[in-house]
Amino acid sequence: MGDQTAELGKYIAKYHRRRRHLPDGHDRIFGTENQPLLKRGQKNRVLLYAGCFNPPHLGHYNLLRRAFEGSRDINVIAAVVLPVDDKALAAKCEWKGQSLVLSKRERAHLWRSDPRFMPEWWVHDGSTDGWGRLRRKLENAVQADGFEIQFTAVVGSDYIGRLEEYDGRWWGCRETITSDAGRSSDLVKPDGSLYALPRYFTP
Repeated sequence: MGDQTAELGKYIAKYHRRRRHLPDGHDRIFGTENQPLLKRGQKNRVLLYAGCFNPPHLGHYNLLRRAFEGSRDINVIAAVVLPVDDKALAAKCEWKGQSLVLSKRERAHLWRSDPRFMPEWWVHDGSTDGWGRLRRKLENAVQADGFEIQFTAVVGSDYIGRLEEYDGRWWGCRETITSDAGRSSDLVKPDGSLYALPRYFTP
């Protein structure tokens, strides 16, 4: 029987191409001595927060922090921030008539350099296609070693509402966490309880 725990960051570093050329000791993914640990016998959840982040602002940080700190009871051990590609951002900004278009490198740097950035979070600054390849290799390697990992999407309340159809999938994730930490949500009743999603469906 193998070890009962394993460092998630070591799996990510192994398959993250941008870091392969670095010497040992320079491939740390998470900024904490107490590395996020995969544990046998449980579903280890990793939050996936994808978006434009042009630029990342307080609402983004509040949403991710609320999702992360409020879900430890379902074994959330880390979070991955995924800025969309520059081409996709430029197209969206052109459609909305926005002149500010930050590069992915700039947006990733703003995330990492913010003092509110938690040590259990990691920003993937490669392409979204590259993230897809990395994720598949990561999931296969983790499962081959006897651990269970599941990515759970973090989605803002501007994408999920009582009148919006939502199929429960976002960026290839089967689970979603949302919150009104970044902006108000019409899912929250005046007494603080939640409305159901009447048009929610599972394909």
